[in-house]
Amino acid sequence: MDDVTKTGEPLLQVKDLSVSFGAGEREVRAVDRVSFEIKRGETLALVGESGSGKSVTALSIMKLLPYPAAHHPSGQVLFKARDLLPLPESEIRHVRGNDITIIFQEPMTSLNPLHTIEKQLAEILLLHRGVTGEKARKRIVELLTQVGIPEPETRLGSYPHQLSGGQRQRVMIAMALANEPDLLIADEPTTALDVTVQAQILALLGDLQKRLGMAILFITHDLGIVRKLASRVCVMNKGKIVEQGDVERVFTAPEHPYTKALLAAVPEPDLNHPLDFAKVSGAFSDPAAWPRPFTIAAGNFRPEMVEVAPGHFVRIGTGETVEVAS
Repeated sequence: MDDVTKTGEPLLQVKDLSVSFGAGEREVRAVDRVSFEIKRGETLALVGESGSGKSVTALSIMKLLPYPAAHHPSGQVLFKARDLLPLPESEIRHVRGNDITIIFQEPMTSLNPLHTIEKQLAEILLLHRGVTGEKARKRIVELLTQVGIPEPETRLGSYPHQLSGGQRQRVMIAMALANEPDLLIADEPTTALDVTVQAQILALLGDLQKRLGMAILFITHDLGIVRKLASRVCVMNKGKIVEQGDVERVFTAPEHPYTKALLAAVPEPDLNHPLDFAKVSGAFSDPAAWPRPFTIAAGNFRPEMVEVAPGHFVRIGTGETVEVAS
């Protein structure tokens, strides 16, 4: 990571963010008072098992949730010191695709199967930059070259199904970078790829980040990727961040039981011994099954984040228990 691209002021500040779906007795809190920040040029990883609230948090930043079914009981999303949550759709559109972009997990479902790669990239350039014709075509070739598509001119007329999984993901990255955003949200962008292509995509993202100076919010459940790509990490469980800090510090000296369980579950093959896996009792994949956090009776203790080392925060008093299978 290039420290020259960073400033003292955070690019993004998520403060006390909550996300609920439904209302009344049917209300489900999917994200509960989440806070973190990302500086310019920095990579922050958001990790946790499926259903922990990672993607809902990311979609909240870009206001891509199904409003009004989704709503925010609390919180702010400050991008360049401007709160995005109150913005009307007409204003948030100028932020999406220009200043903040997102790469989704499965490119085959994110790309339109009925349109060529050139048309899909051209639409982004027209919508956000007003660029058309030969100028747009040159920019598209430049973008495809930048993300490592071989012979990009010959791929302009290709449809998504004519590309490999790795090439489709590279096209998605090209679309995300078309307007040189300040923040890229990568929502498990390598999960559907094989290990070799995954490594290539991660290397590409790291290289592009250094060249463009953009910040990355990387969402994953793969702890190996976190160690390679990110400088800081937030660990989510049941809609809350339970631990956050420097990647090396959190990985080598985890404090929260859930973080310890996640790290213990990473397999370390040993031909002489069977693999042991950790399990976290009380971890729910369905938010509707989570304990409802809406009312805190007077005098009840509310778990808070405590700084246990410089920049290393842990949620104390959450009550989760960890059981390691023998």
